[in-house]
Amino acid sequence: MYNFIDLFCGAGGFSKGLELAGLNCIGGIDNIEKTVETHAFNHKNSTSICRDIRDVPPEEFAKIIGTRKIDVIIGGPPCPTFSTIGDAKIRSVTGKPTSEDPRNQLFLEYLKYVDYFRPEIFVIENVPHFITKYKGKIFNMAIEMIESIGKDKNVSNKGIYEVIKPVQVINSVYYGVPQTRKRMMLVAHKKSQNKFQYPEATHYYDQEDIESKKLKPCITVGEAIGDLPNITDNWRISEVEYSKNNNLTEYQKLMRSGNYNSKSVKNNICRLTNERAKKVFPYMTQGSIYMDLPKEIRQILPFREDIFKDRLKRLVADQPSWTVIAHIGMDGYMYIHPTENRTLSVREAARIQSFTDDFEFIGNQQQTYVQVGNAVPPLLGKAIGESIKEYLDNK
Repeated sequence: MYNFIDLFCGAGGFSKGLELAGLNCIGGIDNIEKTVETHAFNHKNSTSICRDIRDVPPEEFAKIIGTRKIDVIIGGPPCPTFSTIGDAKIRSVTGKPTSEDPRNQLFLEYLKYVDYFRPEIFVIENVPHFITKYKGKIFNMAIEMIESIGKDKNVSNKGIYEVIKPVQVINSVYYGVPQTRKRMMLVAHKKSQNKFQYPEATHYYDQEDIESKKLKPCITVGEAIGDLPNITDNWRISEVEYSKNNNLTEYQKLMRSGNYNSKSVKNNICRLTNERAKKVFPYMTQGSIYMDLPKEIRQILPFREDIFKDRLKRLVADQPSWTVIAHIGMDGYMYIHPTENRTLSVREAARIQSFTDDFEFIGNQQQTYVQVGNAVPPLLGKAIGESIKEYLDNK
């Protein structure tokens, strides 16, 4: 079995995906305590470390996790300055150009680990803006550094790694995730005649080519959460029985596959909606946004209408969700349940992210919501993991 480590591992969505593909997670590192507890709890073979990677040289990391060979490294250096939301937020807080934010350099720490462990293949996951932000300066720097790893400074030779080009931006909905979520996946491996192949789409959503229309239909929100427990706004009981056990969709069966014969599932906590929002929610139809509401209804829960046009959004039962982000930990108004007047529970959000029901999130309400929103969807990770395994088997 191939071993991998996950840098900036978060709760472990990417790790879970690779494990579903048959790889073995032996180590992870992140700097948020409850997030690392979640990673450790769900990856039993992993030594999950809660520290800032900048304070943990790869030599020390190697001593902590042991001497097993590392075949694969995965990870997504934090990307607040690469996303549209993060760019504005950091500039307003620091007053400095986001190009000066030290977190832009965290991918350099990732590459230090690559240089030390020399895995056969590695993946850097990030937002699509990573490719274009600052006119591609950081992205091109990353490519140059990757391709110089192992290069003898005194000899005009090239490094030992090659980046698989073009670097792909992949939409999770094409791989059975009930959510449109685009992520950059930069893959590089040691030079060889065999090349890594990005995974082919398995589901149809909006692809324009004729062949894609022959794929399985995309997974919808209704398919994803329709069997989960019947709960209410401000639900405080974590473990609850499923609402149904018969006539399950294929996706629901897949999500329960690790939960064996359990009749219940955990992480059903749902936030308390404020009284004004409760008055507004009944006016929201599936797919509607805040600015679709009559003016007199908007006045019940007023926002700045020039910048918060979609501050409230109700999910559509027969469509995939829009991207679940960490802000779901704040109020969840962009993720109103398709048929109930409440926001999503932690488990419902996890289902939309494609976490199987045996995956348990540790922490308080806000912490667990954020863990879900920050994660790589496991089914997307599985698709990448299967391609990694095929490459390693045939190299």
